Amino acid sequence: MKKINDTLKVKVLIPPEEIVFVDMVFKSYEGIAMLNLDNKRDGLVVLDYTPGTRRIVKEVLADLGEKFEVEIIEDEYNNIK
Repeated sequence: MKKINDTLKVKVLIPPEEIVFVDMVFKSYEGIAMLNLDNKRDGLVVLDYTPGTRRIVKEVLADLGEKFEVEIIEDEYNNIK
């Protein structure tokens, strides 16, 4: 079972040219998520977050989705039992 301070990962597909922008957005929120690149596919990023920051991470992704395509590929939160 995950603890509240354990990190989870969400894989998100975004336009490759928006990666730096998305990284800066999450950095500006001071710690809600850490962006890492997944080199298996262009535009695929992995956001590490805690269960406590999940809601705001999802809100930020939804807001970004109004500016360009954002597709959640996998969210570890959905695998918690």
